[in-house]
Amino acid sequence: LLNRLARAEVELENLLGIRRARNYPAERAILPGDVKLQAEQDALELRQQLGLGIGPIQDIVALLELQLGVRVFIRRLPDRISGLFAFDEATGACILLNGNHPRGRRALTAAHELGHLVTRQPAEVLDEEQIEESREERYAHAFARSFMMPARAVMAHFKELTAGAKNLSRRHVIELAHLFGVSREALVRRLQELRLVPAGAWDWFERNGGISNEQEREVLGDRVVNDRLREEKRLPTTVRLSLLAGTAWKQGLLSEGQLASLLHLDRVELRRLIQVDEAEGSNGDDAPELLA
Repeated sequence: LLNRLARAEVELENLLGIRRARNYPAERAILPGDVKLQAEQDALELRQQLGLGIGPIQDIVALLELQLGVRVFIRRLPDRISGLFAFDEATGACILLNGNHPRGRRALTAAHELGHLVTRQPAEVLDEEQIEESREERYAHAFARSFMMPARAVMAHFKELTAGAKNLSRRHVIELAHLFGVSREALVRRLQELRLVPAGAWDWFERNGGISNEQEREVLGDRVVNDRLREEKRLPTTVRLSLLAGTAWKQGLLSEGQLASLLHLDRVELRRLIQVDEAEGSNGDDAPELLA
């Protein structure tokens, strides 16, 4: 599926006369020694190169697509599959994320696959049912945690949020997970890794009712991020690919049927994708023209 989607995006780019710019991170070999420390250092260096500092990343998919030039696709996959990665010089770096997974989990998966791009691994499937202990996988896991949740930033925000408290509360977890854009489980496990809470903290929450989406809504209120991809199933793709498809359709380069076949969507999904501009009222004839 990933290969077919990548070929479809390349075909749309060719039809529209677009040349994809690449700004991939420099290749980093996995050296002898502690692979986790290498991954942490590489993640922080890449953040600095991208001008991110140690602040939270609000939209890693947009960063991958628009800042690095990575091809990113989101489709509903079996639950055990978090993501896929492939790289070759002709097509470039490609990532497929599971649209059935919540936004926070997809973000960490995207960062994991970015770790494989850093080391230029040719292909990888992140399957939660297969425990992979290779150095490449351990590097990618550590890279993802460090890229999304830099140690010093987590420590600083943890200190601010838990001032005066003696125990880690559900509210602490919800607020920190929301801030860093990751799942609640990933956040707690990062706190464990940084020795801010004892080992087994996440297991305690699971034994005591977990942390629910309803509790998240109660804590965050209107700050809850609307995950259209998972909850509404509106857009089975990323912003860039939907814009390419919509432009090709509006210019009459491809019909609905051709686009549906090319992108492996049914007609209903395709219409939702190419009509987003119309629904948002942004494609009128009197809309501002592009000057360049």
